[in-house]
Amino acid sequence: MIAEFSIENFFSIKSSQKISFEPTSDVFMSDEYSYEVKEGVRLLKIGIIYGANASGKTNILNAVEFFRMLVLRMPKDRNAKTGVVPFLLDDTSRNERTKMSMTFYINQLKYILSFELDSKRIYSESLVVYESIRPTKLYGRTYEESTDSSIIEFGANLKLSKKGQDAIFGNTINNSSVLAAFGKSNVEKTKLNDVYDYFAMQVKDVLAPGMLLSGYVKKHLDKDKDGELKKFILNFLKASDFNIEDVALHEEEELITPELEQLIQKAPIDDDAKAEMLKKGKITNTELTFTHKAGEKLYDLSEEYESNGTMRFLGMAVILNFLLKKNQFVPIDEVETSIHYELLAYFIKVFLANSDGTSQMLLTTHDINLLNEEFIRRDTIWFTDKDEQGETKVFRLSSLGLHKNLSPYNAYKQGKLVKLPFLGSQYFNLNE
Repeated sequence: MIAEFSIENFFSIKSSQKISFEPTSDVFMSDEYSYEVKEGVRLLKIGIIYGANASGKTNILNAVEFFRMLVLRMPKDRNAKTGVVPFLLDDTSRNERTKMSMTFYINQLKYILSFELDSKRIYSESLVVYESIRPTKLYGRTYEESTDSSIIEFGANLKLSKKGQDAIFGNTINNSSVLAAFGKSNVEKTKLNDVYDYFAMQVKDVLAPGMLLSGYVKKHLDKDKDGELKKFILNFLKASDFNIEDVALHEEEELITPELEQLIQKAPIDDDAKAEMLKKGKITNTELTFTHKAGEKLYDLSEEYESNGTMRFLGMAVILNFLLKKNQFVPIDEVETSIHYELLAYFIKVFLANSDGTSQMLLTTHDINLLNEEFIRRDTIWFTDKDEQGETKVFRLSSLGLHKNLSPYNAYKQGKLVKLPFLGSQYFNLNE
């Protein structure tokens, strides 16, 4: 589980900002909201970020995704850009390095992974583990300007052979992380496997507002040989008051015409997959069919007749299933997209009530109704705000000194928590 994530000099974030899943002393719904990662250490399962448009909410999620990319992705060559974008609204920050650090727990052990980089290279990288109250270095990496190369020092506690160290060192080019190089190296198993696998299998990419998730649902239903996923989806949809009795996949084969061949050739898919598709001479189209009950009769409708909200919530049901059955970290941008507020609240409640593992969600939303809910803990709520210089600042609701008897919803509406957008007159002189 992620305990803390700090960001400095990344897009709209200039000074160091932090998101924490460490709970306050509040004991309200502690069992539902938190999980004990090791004896005496509990972490929150959810974080919810509010803020005006362009205040930097999405940049926080993008920073998590970028951090994951640093861990896993090997650049094409040593001249490729790292992809980092610093704060560009002053003459100093745009020439300074970006810093990122994450504290997380795997198998009851606390790890801290840190990076310092710019668009060309990674200058420093370190990974430490706490097997006791003191940190132990697994590796540290620095940049040697005179040789334009990286120096890596592996800790003895890592128990990595000299051959393994040399293999990782040889694959660590200036714009690649040590962990990404490890992923491409044939070395013996160490704690690096645990860290790499955590980011590869448990930390997911950002779910963006424009994703209706139709393809995502089809992919997982196609793999659902025992029907457990489908059963969960239908139960969740019925409990959410959707008039849907069944969801099924239907496949149809279509011959590849010359026009369709041209589209396939231009499609952003693997060349081998294109060749296999063209060799077969036909493609398979998969469609979702929904069975609705009207009175005593059942009617089948194809996905094209379903609303965006139905398709989005269907995808959210699949995500919820994996959150409850597997240990995952899922960032969702504008989680309320195409979803009624009552469904959003129900989605969060089901996750909190049934999650008994290390799954976490980090959500952004504009729906302030959640601030008026009694079931929401204040240490799960964060606000983003921009100052006059365009810099994103992050605040935790529980740290703003709001009296426990005062409504966060009313305080937010009155601008007592963060600045609300200043709106001018709704009347415009169109002749000007």
